[in-house]
Amino acid sequence: MSACAVLRRIERVSQRVADLLDRPGRLTRPVADNLIEEIETVIGGVRNLPLSKKNKRAILRHLQEAQVILRNGRLGLRAIEQLLAVVQILQLAGYKIQIKKLPCPPGKVTVFPSNRFSTICSICS
Repeated sequence: MSACAVLRRIERVSQRVADLLDRPGRLTRPVADNLIEEIETVIGGVRNLPLSKKNKRAILRHLQEAQVILRNGRLGLRAIEQLLAVVQILQLAGYKIQIKKLPCPPGKVTVFPSNRFSTICSICS
């Protein structure tokens, strides 16, 4: 999984969590389990990124913290606080990946009259 794919997946998971912010009561155990699985997919993608061990461990630790918050239910937090914490953790993980300027594999070649070729994904540009 490329850095762009990992960033897009983080964005999707963040959006799913953010969608729950208007009605935090919808954060049920099955919804939390689904989010935990999606974060696990992100973790798998991060493990394959060409990062130093130190940077990779830091990002993985953050993502695992988000899983713990979702897995352990309340932890003394209200549902809205849980959701906000998870969104912030996901944003931090995405930021740490984005600032590393990892190369993205070439995308589809699109020909436009004013722009010959566009092979960079929109997140990485």
